[in-house]
Amino acid sequence: MVAKYLNILESFPHEVEDMIKESPIAYIPMGSIEWHGPHNVLGVDSLKVIEICKRSVEITGGVLFPCVNWGAFSTMNFPFTYHFSKRAFKKMTKNILKQSYDMGFQIVILISGHYPSAQIKQLMKNSRKYSKKFDNYFALGIPEQKLVPDLGYFGDHAAHWETSITMALNPSWVSLEKFPEGLNFVERGIRHGVFGKDPRLHASKELGEKVLDACVERLSNVVLKVKESRSIEPFEEVYTTYSQERKKIFSLRSLNALFKSQGIKSTREGIEFFKWMLFKKKKANPDYQYPEKYRKS
Repeated sequence: MVAKYLNILESFPHEVEDMIKESPIAYIPMGSIEWHGPHNVLGVDSLKVIEICKRSVEITGGVLFPCVNWGAFSTMNFPFTYHFSKRAFKKMTKNILKQSYDMGFQIVILISGHYPSAQIKQLMKNSRKYSKKFDNYFALGIPEQKLVPDLGYFGDHAAHWETSITMALNPSWVSLEKFPEGLNFVERGIRHGVFGKDPRLHASKELGEKVLDACVERLSNVVLKVKESRSIEPFEEVYTTYSQERKKIFSLRSLNALFKSQGIKSTREGIEFFKWMLFKKKKANPDYQYPEKYRKS
């Protein structure tokens, strides 16, 4: 009898062979080791997608692979953060996709908890490329928020969304008391690498559970649709739906909506933040002080 799913690290070769015959599905979580503020553990990106993949494979069957913690690029310029090159990530992704096909997997899920735009574009591009290259092969490359844009989750960094998810995973992995009170958006980002709404005010375990449950439900559903239909279209719908929902918020024509979603309270805060990103290369500065003259304006 074939098990419902396998953890490849704990499986014999014949067990994997049997599972591929039954459910040729591979879940490969992709994370990073990266600073997530003083209040979150360093493995947030990895821990999120490990949980989503584990709960999804329990529903669909298939094989759960270990998380790829090494290889992320465009990581934070903050302490205890590992950075790799864009070229190395591209090569690794291509190798994972090709070798998964060679092993006999037909549906491959690469879900990343680390989601700078360049890395996610590359993940999606290569997943699409190999889905077209090989017959009867369907790959999905996304960050977790692409599954749930209707919830208003478009990603942040160590702010209320990621902190909420981490709370839901394990409350001991979050220490909100270590995050200072009363900081504006720019101070949260430059001092502590927190991009988004203040986690002290907006993060909750309940919100995190809602996001995780929705991610698992939708990922498992779309995987089963692909398995049944033998078509890439359900995966393409994930990309399309997210893109449409994101355009409603992240538009220069609707700066107020963009600012509100990220906890930016004024145009001046937005300008000050982007100046730091462009000219200071997002370098951490724990002594940064938001100019008093801007507070009054």
